[in-house]
Amino acid sequence: MNYNRGILMKIHLVCALLGASLLQTKAEVFGQNLNIHAKDITFKELIQKIEGQSAYKFVYEDQVIRSARAKEINFRDQPIDEVLQVAIGDLPIQYEIIDHTVILKRGNSQQKLKYYSGQIFDSKGNPLPQVTVKVKGTFRVTATDQQGKFSIGLLPQENMIEISSIGYHGKELNVNSNLSHIVLTELEYDIEELQVTVQTGYRALTDAELTGAVATINQKDFDQRVAVSGNFLENLEGKLAGLVYNSQSGDLSIRGVSTFDAVRKPLIVLDGFPTEIDIQNINPNDIVSVNVLKDAAAASIYGSRASNGVIVIETKRGKSGGTKFNLRATTAVQAKPDFDYMDYASSANLALINRDYLLNSTFKRADFNGRLMASTPIHDAVFDFKEGKINQAELDHRVMEIGQYDNLNEYKDLFYRQAITSQLDFDLSGGSDKHTYLLGGNYLSERGSYIETSSKRILLNFASTHQLNRIMNLDFKGMYSNGQQKAPFKQVGIDDFYAFERLVDDQGNALPVLMGPNRSRFNSIMASNNDLNMENGLYDQLYYPYADVSRANTKINMSSVRFQARLNSKLNNWLSLDLGGAYEDERGLDANLMQENYFTLRRLLNYKASKDPSSGRAMFATLPQGDMLSRNNQSLKSYTVRGQFNVNYKDAQDMHQVSGVIGSEIRRIEMSSNLNTIFGYDGQSLIQTPLDYVLLNRALQPAFKETLPATDLPLVHYPYYFNEQYDDRRFASFYADGTYLFKKKYALTGSMRIDQSNLFGTDPAYRYKPFYSIGANWSIQNEAFMQAYDWVNILKLRTAYGVNGNTPTSANGKYLILSSEVNYTYFPFEKYYDVMSPENSSMRWERTNIYNLGLDFALWNYRFSGSLDYYLKNATDVIGLLSSDPTSGFNAYNANTASIQNNGFELQLNSINIQRSNFAWKTQLTGSFNFNKVKEVLMAQPSGTAALLPLVSQIEYVADRPIGPIYAYNYAGLNEKGQPEIFDKNGNRRMVSANAEGSNAEISIDDMLYMGTTVPKYVLGFNNQFSYGQFDLSFLFMYYGGHVMRSMAPSPYETTRYFQEEALNYWKEAGDEQHTDIPGYQIVGKSNYFNDYARSGYQQASKFVKNADFIRLRDIILTYRLKDEVSNKLKLNNTQIRLQVQNPWKYTFSDNSIDPDAINKTNGQRFLPRPAMYSLSLYTNF
Repeated sequence: MNYNRGILMKIHLVCALLGASLLQTKAEVFGQNLNIHAKDITFKELIQKIEGQSAYKFVYEDQVIRSARAKEINFRDQPIDEVLQVAIGDLPIQYEIIDHTVILKRGNSQQKLKYYSGQIFDSKGNPLPQVTVKVKGTFRVTATDQQGKFSIGLLPQENMIEISSIGYHGKELNVNSNLSHIVLTELEYDIEELQVTVQTGYRALTDAELTGAVATINQKDFDQRVAVSGNFLENLEGKLAGLVYNSQSGDLSIRGVSTFDAVRKPLIVLDGFPTEIDIQNINPNDIVSVNVLKDAAAASIYGSRASNGVIVIETKRGKSGGTKFNLRATTAVQAKPDFDYMDYASSANLALINRDYLLNSTFKRADFNGRLMASTPIHDAVFDFKEGKINQAELDHRVMEIGQYDNLNEYKDLFYRQAITSQLDFDLSGGSDKHTYLLGGNYLSERGSYIETSSKRILLNFASTHQLNRIMNLDFKGMYSNGQQKAPFKQVGIDDFYAFERLVDDQGNALPVLMGPNRSRFNSIMASNNDLNMENGLYDQLYYPYADVSRANTKINMSSVRFQARLNSKLNNWLSLDLGGAYEDERGLDANLMQENYFTLRRLLNYKASKDPSSGRAMFATLPQGDMLSRNNQSLKSYTVRGQFNVNYKDAQDMHQVSGVIGSEIRRIEMSSNLNTIFGYDGQSLIQTPLDYVLLNRALQPAFKETLPATDLPLVHYPYYFNEQYDDRRFASFYADGTYLFKKKYALTGSMRIDQSNLFGTDPAYRYKPFYSIGANWSIQNEAFMQAYDWVNILKLRTAYGVNGNTPTSANGKYLILSSEVNYTYFPFEKYYDVMSPENSSMRWERTNIYNLGLDFALWNYRFSGSLDYYLKNATDVIGLLSSDPTSGFNAYNANTASIQNNGFELQLNSINIQRSNFAWKTQLTGSFNFNKVKEVLMAQPSGTAALLPLVSQIEYVADRPIGPIYAYNYAGLNEKGQPEIFDKNGNRRMVSANAEGSNAEISIDDMLYMGTTVPKYVLGFNNQFSYGQFDLSFLFMYYGGHVMRSMAPSPYETTRYFQEEALNYWKEAGDEQHTDIPGYQIVGKSNYFNDYARSGYQQASKFVKNADFIRLRDIILTYRLKDEVSNKLKLNNTQIRLQVQNPWKYTFSDNSIDPDAINKTNGQRFLPRPAMYSLSLYTNF
């Protein structure tokens, strides 16, 4: 509880600091308006006052203002234009303002301003303060006082004023009309737009009909950010309470996680029908609204797929009128990754720790030479020392020389580059009252930051509506996408070689390194033996990282089509029929090409080569020479067919309103894949060479075993190269959803859905259990007693309860019993079936019970609005592995074994802080607070050593703990032998596991400390939008809190780049435990030996668990809108230029050197963070 209170205090502090900075920004912006009160001053004194209050500078000749005086100046918060008009009066001075420069010159007397006064009221006769009154076509503007009165000056040729105020219809008036009693009417139509119509996919609901929790974003707010990567989810982060999407990690959830095995991400509904295609195929520039259905009342109509929430996307349709063309172009640049963040060890330190590691190991020169493996200069130096050929000083000198060269910069320059993204989007639309159309396209091209990586994507979409007759209309949409990706088959990592090795020579030619990929000595070969092999016709078996990165690649080609149609027939005034469906077909081809000279294939060819008995040279009959090409064809087909009746009834007095739908649908999803591999492939002639797969799979000694390293023999496992899979999921559903609205004050809702599927068992007790919801709301603002509080626009209380479901997708959840297999070791191949799971006829949907209580409000003419929600989600029948009777032939089987609880609250606050003719400031705050807990878990436990000595990294699900728990040992330090010890649950010092001299008692979870969860509990989005003249500025801060992460423990066994310098201070002899707690080396046979489990007591210690809370400035967006007169000259409309910066800054609450978005929170392994991205966009239409 204290921890949670501390987090909330941090949140309040952050918001307060941000608010203070915003107030300062406001003061600076409004400094451009002037406050001047003076009598009979010289014009030079006036200029000094103006320059002192603003950024304006004056240019003039002295004789122009030498004798000029301003008689009486009395302005408060007025633009410079009006101040100069009054000050100049009838003086022979003219002025011109260019940007922030005022040019004064001699001229004819200025025309005098004539002042007009008036008073503005609302429709009830109340004076309206702070109404903006502006002279049309000028910068002269004023505002009404508390009595609604105003006064404004016009030139003789001017006669029109513009009047505007938030929440009211604006007016244009001639100043010669009656200005003494101007009435502004409330925006009734616009207010209905603010009360957004929510699309659930099955029907549209008004705000008055909603009893569930729904978060909505419209097109204007959605388009505020440019989705540079083409992923529409980027535009939702921090904008919708309850939806948590981290654009860095890709994690997506709505109100927490409620499953172990089944789908964890929300259901995506596109234009009314669920979609199975890749979300990258949804064009973000085509989206007009996104509705997130969060609770049962909002989402239960989706039944077995609604447990994780539903994201409903509506895309553009054509509008009646002439053809309109929209264009958007974006270019983005991202710097190379920040390698400094990785805190890589230097070559010098790595040389030292590798020396120490070898000195304390049992390795001998024969371990390498005897197995024909390569050794490094450090190995050779240590072996010379062990053999007495050199002394300690000579060893240290050789090691120091080896560590003088560091290839980190060489690696960065060779393998990384700036990333560049380009995107072009267009659409044209138009139509008539009977027919509308829209045709759009999007092209996205990306050059990745890692060399040899790139992608391209084309999206095309079409939408049309047809009014067939008086009662029937047809809506049709189609989409096509095609994309290609290219990447190295395997990226060369920083630890594929030693830090002291050169990767290219002075001419840029690739050099070999000593070991194989991942610095594996088992993939290495002695250089002398490699030369002999090449003389005998074998391939060069040395590893060339810089050359090999381009010798094998993966190319992915994806294409998809989606068509949907809906026919609506109006049967009478309150009843209509919808018939429709959607069809999707997505196909992919993953092609992995290994060139003949790629390391893996070269090595495989050498080991599979035979020897010519006469010449002794290599022959390649078992595995033919040439390239290797693997093709994996993947296919996904799905269709939905739906028929439903729509009810929408109102009585004549508008007291009773009934709306709803009843219908049924069938869905089918088919997925298949076919993997096929070609050996001895020639890409020019398209020829492949047949081969004997039985011989290829046999573990035969290599023909050149005298010169090839003795290692695990590389095999061509048949299933890895040839495989076929097929998955068929079928669903049939019946559903109903309805709303009753009384006097527009009280609403009752209810829904029910029954889903049938081929995924589960046949027990009738579970087959027909419905998913359902009930809800109610009270629109308090419409009550008679609220009419006196006219500052309350919306005040609605709502509550709902219901049951949603979840569909498993992996083999652990499906009713899968048999798997077909082939024994590929012998010929002819033997087919057989593997019984994977015992029969379980009671397997059923996971069910989630959801309760929600919410409040919606809008105050002060919608200047302040928002919503608050509390929810409780209890997921039962969660699928997991359950231990079974061993005599059944199974240790465990899949069953509905667990329950998970999520509860929390959400808030969404919107405020219009300032709204003036030339300046506006709006703020949005979203908050998602989720507390997750596994209530019950009966998962099968690991057996053997892992059961006696559980590693904390293996702990996934624990009763009464959240999903993603972090456990750690209570580390006690080192004993006098240098052995790591922990405090057990009774406070006794002991090792996790030891030899006979230590304690072997069982270690349980009770001996560990619960440190927290890796999943954020608190997520805040703080968005500010400023408009000043032609400029818009916005920035979004994201806060993720309430979670922890593990950092890496310094260890002398870490001989890679991840070695930490402080590990050099490891325990070496008795007494060292007084100044270090880092265990030394485990030397078998010595009295202080301890095993790896004992070391885990140190590596998994609580001291290495950090607070993972952080704040990130997700984006800064500056937009310039061309003036209408400029756009019109170019025959364009609404032209904008936008500069966007993503992820330029972060702050963490533990150690700012660790980025919680760039670390594996479970094991502490860092990975390269995403650098800031800079993009420039152009928008226009005509």
